[in-house]
Amino acid sequence: MQDRNAPLENGTTTSTPTAGGQEERFAHLLEAVRRRITKQQFTTWFQRTTLVTWRGADLVIGVPNLFYQQWFQRHFRGMLAEVAGELAASTVQVSFSLEPAGPRAGVSDPAALEPVRNVPPATGAEAPAAGVHAVGALTPIAPTPFHGTGSGDRPLLLGQHYTFENFIVGPSNHMAYASARAVAQEPGRAYNPLFIHGPVGLGKTHLLHAVCHEFLSRCPSERVCFLSCEEFINEFLLALKLNDVDRFRQRFRDVHLLVIDDIHFLAGKERTQEEFFHLFNRLYQQHRQIVISSDAAPSEIPTLEDRLVSRFKWGLVANLEQPEMETRMAILRRKAELQGVEVPADVVELIAANFRSNIREIEGALLSVVARSRITQAPIDLALAQQALAPSLHRARPAITMDQILERVAAHYQVKPSDLRSKKRTRLISLARQVVMVLARRLTPLSLGEIGQHFGGRDHTTVLYGISKVETAMEANPRFQAEINRLADRLA
Repeated sequence: MQDRNAPLENGTTTSTPTAGGQEERFAHLLEAVRRRITKQQFTTWFQRTTLVTWRGADLVIGVPNLFYQQWFQRHFRGMLAEVAGELAASTVQVSFSLEPAGPRAGVSDPAALEPVRNVPPATGAEAPAAGVHAVGALTPIAPTPFHGTGSGDRPLLLGQHYTFENFIVGPSNHMAYASARAVAQEPGRAYNPLFIHGPVGLGKTHLLHAVCHEFLSRCPSERVCFLSCEEFINEFLLALKLNDVDRFRQRFRDVHLLVIDDIHFLAGKERTQEEFFHLFNRLYQQHRQIVISSDAAPSEIPTLEDRLVSRFKWGLVANLEQPEMETRMAILRRKAELQGVEVPADVVELIAANFRSNIREIEGALLSVVARSRITQAPIDLALAQQALAPSLHRARPAITMDQILERVAAHYQVKPSDLRSKKRTRLISLARQVVMVLARRLTPLSLGEIGQHFGGRDHTTVLYGISKVETAMEANPRFQAEINRLADRLA
């Protein structure tokens, strides 16, 4: 039998340690962990841990908040138990305790390490959704500190998964993705400003984080400021109250990349609009890159000054639309991969077909399925997914009408709906008319004859010919097929 007081290869012993011995063994534990994970992971997560107790087979590690506790339970508990077991030469049970007092002596809080680039939100790792957009967390996204010369006194914290590589690109977001990547690679040259807009939950914040990631990888010594419009407004109002506007302005003067999320909150804020107008002009004249996101296009933001609307259009305005079926399926597969969860293809298709509004809704559905699987300890399959999503799947969806299809297709091909109902036979109108027939057959319960009645009484043979012609073209041309699928997806 091994002597419980015999030294291990690393110099520690296997006896129940004293307080000093516990700390020493915990230091060895952290060193072993450091060798197993990336430097970024270790800095982000383990430098805020403390040793609560390590007595016999029980190791209790202190973490600063519930966010950390949940993350460690899910992602690091197994590894820590394995490493601790190797050090103790016996099985060790690892648990995590909330110890908000702060990091252990000699270890800095990641948010306080050397001067850092300035980016609110100041909540940092304290909030599971620090900057979370459309990725809507199945598990929280780890904030990643970046170090360097800052423009203020708060750290730049970016979601580690919010990169261009993790952004699923499809027809609905390709323009926004390509333009965001372009400005990150050639800041101040490609498109300045870059204005990204679209409904909630489609990936705007993800792209903003990705721009910062890419920019910093290329320009590590330059300054970045990333904050929400609401924070900009609040800080400006505080500066006015304290009669300290000069200091507020100084924060932005030397910024190389300014990223503002949700700029539509400037609506109705006249004094803040004035201040932002002058900041915009200064940075633009210095060829500093400006990236802005909004729920609405510049001209659709109410009570926004014309001069700001004009400047927001100087560069490129890129729109994010609802993801089509193929993109939603790709997003689900990526989310499942990041979670280390295997999701069958039929479950992916079920979720993608029934949750269309935005990526948060899609990921929420995936979360429901995964949670049910874990609670019931049953494998993820179609039956389990249908049970987990039953309340949502049973919600009645409004029926799609021919008028809706006509209007959508007419807008897409830039023709009048009345032209599609007429006897005009120009190439573009004929194509658009046949596309309407295909979509009507797919999305409505109408018969071929009933569809034909919406086109001046055309018979079912004519409708069938039009549908066949489009379907043949779709088989021969994947891009055309994707175009039709995208139209169908936006109507459904």
